[in-house]
Amino acid sequence: MPAKPRNQTGNPDVPAGAPTRARPSHEDVRRKVLVDVLGADVGPEIVDFAAGTGGDPHLLTELALGLAEEGLVEERDGVVRLTERRVPLRVRTAAGRELGGLSAACQQFLKVAAVLGRTFVLEDVSSMLDRPSASLLATLDEALVSGILVEVEHELAFRSDFLFLGVLDSIPASARGALQREATELPGKRPQENEEHLWTAEHPADMCYAVEEGEDCGCSRAHGLIMNGKAAAGVHVAESVLASPGISPTVRRDAEASVILGSFLLGQEKAVELSERILRERGTRPGDIAALMALTTLSNESWRAGDLAEGLNLGRTAVQYGADAAPVWRLHAQLALAGKLANLREFGTAESLIDDADAGLRGLLTPVWTAAPAAMRARIFLQSGRLGDARRQAEAATVAREREAVPMLRPLASSVLGTISLYLGDLPAAIEHVRRMHADLANGQAVLRSAQYAWTDILVTAKKDGPRAAAELLSYKYGHLPTWRSLYIEDPSSAAFLVRLARDVGDSSLKRSVLDTVDGLVSDNPGISIVALTALHANALADSDPAALAHIIAESPAPVSVALATEELAKLYAAQAPARWRRAVSPQSADAVSLGNFTCWARLSEMERRISYLVSVGLTNRQIARRVHLSAHTVNYHLRKVYRKLGINTRVELARQAATYSSGAALYTLDDEESDT
Repeated sequence: MPAKPRNQTGNPDVPAGAPTRARPSHEDVRRKVLVDVLGADVGPEIVDFAAGTGGDPHLLTELALGLAEEGLVEERDGVVRLTERRVPLRVRTAAGRELGGLSAACQQFLKVAAVLGRTFVLEDVSSMLDRPSASLLATLDEALVSGILVEVEHELAFRSDFLFLGVLDSIPASARGALQREATELPGKRPQENEEHLWTAEHPADMCYAVEEGEDCGCSRAHGLIMNGKAAAGVHVAESVLASPGISPTVRRDAEASVILGSFLLGQEKAVELSERILRERGTRPGDIAALMALTTLSNESWRAGDLAEGLNLGRTAVQYGADAAPVWRLHAQLALAGKLANLREFGTAESLIDDADAGLRGLLTPVWTAAPAAMRARIFLQSGRLGDARRQAEAATVAREREAVPMLRPLASSVLGTISLYLGDLPAAIEHVRRMHADLANGQAVLRSAQYAWTDILVTAKKDGPRAAAELLSYKYGHLPTWRSLYIEDPSSAAFLVRLARDVGDSSLKRSVLDTVDGLVSDNPGISIVALTALHANALADSDPAALAHIIAESPAPVSVALATEELAKLYAAQAPARWRRAVSPQSADAVSLGNFTCWARLSEMERRISYLVSVGLTNRQIARRVHLSAHTVNYHLRKVYRKLGINTRVELARQAATYSSGAALYTLDDEESDT
């Protein structure tokens, strides 16, 4: 039978000249679904954003509903406009459901495929899994039938960008990095981050919180530059946006928030000036992230000035106000308040805030800046004496790469690692960490005015070159540090350390500066116990007051403060004790403090450590009982547990271990010749 002649439409069943209907484009289909769900016409930016669904009607519907639910769109003049380009939770959940409905083997296949890119070949998946391609055919069929994958010429591809990123997001960060490194070793294969960069270049605003300098993300590019350790560049971009005519309120608020954040990190007064103006002129309106950053900045400034009550009040207000803000902005208020609470030794509440910030970042379709919570956890764990946990978190923060990294906080993590190494007696490691800290600071990788950087430098110098070198460093490089109130808030042991340093080098001016500063801090913040204990410890050391030092041992929540007080009290008692006792409790070299020693000592509970310290300075069970508010019988019970945990049998052995640990916490010990001068 001869074929029917084709007409101009190419359809042999349609008579020539009959009216025809043009096939709707993909864009028209997306627009129709969005209009149906949102109930009004939609702007082109929403239609473009929806391209990430790959035309999947279900994902399109979830996207439209999610945009409305999370307040990411608003209607103006009868047209729904996008106010923030962020993938809603509904879409991430839908992508997770599609993946979760497949077999374990298929999920593994897709995750490995995702690290290879949006398009890939079966041979590469086979190589990554170390399995023959033939053994993967059934799994591949399942992925194709599910619609997550499609065939494109001679390659395979993920059906949509959202599904691709959803699968990539389902891989734990640590495993994803390892898989991506393996993928780059395949012949002719580019690193996965290049694939993500190309996707971002095609849809530049979809990745609103990109961290690469070259990505064009509107004003959020400023925020990314700042978090990438390039605060000056970020402020410049944000100010350029603010100078542009006709920007939307959302873009303006984002730019103002970036200027506040970047200027604050650079130590510029305009951060406070802009914050005060924003709060004075428009207060705290819902969704105003500039007001959120203003509250956070003023909280930080009050805290640094030593007005702790005002700093806490503003910090708590910022966290409450920012509850509905995007996770990448909310984290600034959460981490800032967590740091303040940790300084007050409210570690549980501080960790909860960090966990919330972490969950918000990891809840994004493509997690970003997850090294920020890790860096803050490291600082908090160091303060609470959890050195092993602190080291793991700090290492995670320093090795984070690409979108998860926060170069701005990398020096902070290095300083934590340096301090930990000192406490564990590893001086070469401490020196290397401080070198990296200085390198990042010099390269502009970090700003963030923090006493932690200078303080770590002082501690390492004291350990490496002795107290006189540390005193010289204080005089010519860190002359402001002894009167910087935030130092004594962040590290309660620092005041006593500096008083001891001043005494050992004969610097009465340094001692007076420290004592005046901590006494003033206490006077301005009555009722805050950790501040009172910090001042008490410094004055007790200056006055050689054994009763006050014993009080620090019994009451201070700061492990290093307790150890320093123990060493000083042991010296006072040893001067009056028989020679046999002095030999028994005399500290070993600080270099003897090792990871094994710390691990052994860390097995003790807080009360067991306190009792052990008081034993080390020669107190009887009855005297210890009065100090720690227990019965002598209970003290004896704790001591038996201590002996069992440490594998020792006598008070002398316990005193020696406590003295060794305390000597390490002191970070330097004058030799006999220096002591006589």
